[in-house]
Formats: sequence, structure tokens, C-alpha cells
Amino acid sequence: MKVQKTIQYKIIQPNKNKELKLNTTMRQYRRCINFYLHEILKNEEMRDIYYKAKEIFKLPTALIQTARDIAKEQYKSWKNSEDNPKFPHFEGFIPLRFDKRTINFSKENNHFDWWANISTIKGKVKVPITGRKQTKLNDNFLSAQLIYKNNAFYLNVIFEEEKEIPKEEKLEHFVGVDLGINNIATVVVQNRKGEVLETKFFSGKQLVEKRRRFSDLRKELGKKKLLNEIKKTKDRERNYMKDVNHKVSTEIINIAKRYPNCCVVVEKLKGIRSKIKYSKQFNKKFHNWSFKELQRFIEYKAHYNSIAIRRVYPAYTSQVCRNCFSKTMRSSQSKAVCQTCKIEVNADWLGAVNVTKRLFGYMLSNLGCSESSPKQGNAEHKGVTAPSFGKSKGFVA
Repeated sequence: MKVQKTIQYKIIQPNKNKELKLNTTMRQYRRCINFYLHEILKNEEMRDIYYKAKEIFKLPTALIQTARDIAKEQYKSWKNSEDNPKFPHFEGFIPLRFDKRTINFSKENNHFDWWANISTIKGKVKVPITGRKQTKLNDNFLSAQLIYKNNAFYLNVIFEEEKEIPKEEKLEHFVGVDLGINNIATVVVQNRKGEVLETKFFSGKQLVEKRRRFSDLRKELGKKKLLNEIKKTKDRERNYMKDVNHKVSTEIINIAKRYPNCCVVVEKLKGIRSKIKYSKQFNKKFHNWSFKELQRFIEYKAHYNSIAIRRVYPAYTSQVCRNCFSKTMRSSQSKAVCQTCKIEVNADWLGAVNVTKRLFGYMLSNLGCSESSPKQGNAEHKGVTAPSFGKSKGFVA
């Protein structure tokens, strides 16, 4: 399986001439994408748009082609969207996409190990970069993105490697992951017999408190109408959450790496925001929760470490007893009690246990009980039942 990994490099502050070339190229690139978007909306032929763009923007051919690709992606996303969003039009600096035709790297025997040769609107620009070292940087990179943030240029370089992911029949250990608010993530490791081998909770109290402080700070700044300061606090909060998600996802993968032939099981949470309705206060926390980013980090880090990933149907995982499959009731926000055997367990822990049990049901379905694929978890599977709970949602003993 081909797996991609992104590593960020910082471009050492270029001189004014090089900085001007990079800035001008990024601005023209944005205009070129917007031009493509509006011409596509007019149903113009792609070939005609290309020649017009080449004449107007004077960009290298390869950059015009990547601008076309971005425009097509944005147009397709807008056209297929169900909530009728505003037609895409970009402002400010947007990432500039390079491939091997428009960027290459060279190793120099001087103060900086690596230099990037970047195609711009006014010829090549050679700038030193710093970051995590790659001995074969020029050989195995797939593409790169030039971004501008915090008054500095960065290169996000995407590498592609071939990784061997274990097949389902070889899987021996399963790391069930339940995401939430009170606990950012709850991890339960089980073997193929369903025996619990390890449990870990990642508390979300510090994250909730930090975000509350950011919210209070924005209210105070709003009273003073300091809009620029409000934007800065949003960026700081977003960076803080991203850092937390990176740390949590790394720790989850480190747990999985301790077990051979391992699979990480997560919930398929697409569209979850529209399906769950709580109080106004909880909905505010829930809709600001960056679960999608955390899952994305877990998935690409798992694949990069040759660990399988499976997604399962998320509903009712914390409402079914793992012993007798009876329905559970919440005795508090964090506790669930079985109505039949009266066992009380942590609800997040129960959810993490049951996502793996649901995967077992999908795996049995894949052996002949159902035509659905166990890898996606976007549809319910037939032929897998659990006593005392009506529709099973994929649970098996």
C-alpha cells in the first residue's frame, strides 16, 4: 500500500528580491485559480481556459496546470455539496502546489544542508530550507506546497512510500478508539478472543478549560472591538488543538506498535454533527470539537507504521453491555449500568471495547453473512445479531 507523509520545512528568510518573486507568484497563482473557477462556471472548454490563463498570468506551464487541478477540485466539491455553500473564490495567500517539474532539492556542503529550487513567475529561486533532515529528499518526494504564514514561507513536502499493511486474516490485536469531549480519546486493546489487554484514557479537561479561556478572552476583545486580536486568538487556539491532536494520535500509535499484527478501530463519524442534538452549551463544545483532524492524524500515522485501520458504524457503542448485550443506562455522564447484569462501567471505555466487537461482526459478515465490506462502516450489516437488543448494529458474542 502506498502511504503519504507530509513534513514541513521552513524557508530561511529570503532576500527582498527572492521574497518579491515568491509573493508575486503566489498572488498570480490565486488569481489563476479564481479565473479557472469562473470560466468553468461558464462551461468553457478546459483547453481554451488554459491558453487564456497562460497569456494573462505568465506563470510556468506546470503551475497553470496545478492551478487548474485545484480549481476543478473546488468546483466539484461546491457542485456536490448539499448545503448550497457560496461559490468558491479565494482571497489572500493560498498554498502554491508544486510537482517535480516546478521544484527540486539539492544538498550543499555549507551552513545549510538542503536548498530548494522553486519555479516562480520570474525564473527559478534558490532558497535554503531547514527542518527534519531527509537523506533522499530529492528522490522520494511526491509533491510540495508553498504556504505563507506568520510572515514566513514554509514548504510542506509530501513523501510517498510503499508499506505492507497486514490482511484481516493475519490481524491478532485490535486497538479500539472512542473519541469524546470529557476524554479526548479512550483506547482499549483487545486480542482476537476479545480479552482486554490494555486501557488508556486521554483526559479532555485541560483542553476544555483552555478553550473556555480563549472564549472568555475573545468576549473581552469583542467588547473593545479589537478584531485583529480576536483573529490571533483563534489562530492560537487552532494551533493548540492541532498540537494536542498530534500528541494524542502519536501516543495511540505508540500503543498499537507494541502489539504485532495490530489494527486500529475508529468510528466512522461523517455527518455526526447533524445527527446528534444536545443542549445549547454541549452543542457549542461538540461543534467546535476537531475530531476529524484527530482521526486523520491517527489514520495516516497508522498506515505509515504498517498498522491497519478500520472504520465502523458509531451508533450505540456505549449503550450495549459487553457481557450480555443488554441495553445500558447512563447513571452519570461517564458511567453506564447494564439493565440485566447490573455491571457499572465507564461509558467511554465501553464504547472503545464495542467498536472492536462491531468490527468482529463485520469480519464475520465478510466471510459470507453479508455482501457489505467491513472496511468502510458506512452501512449496517445483515446477519449479525445480538440478543436482547433488537437490531444489533454489528455486535457479536
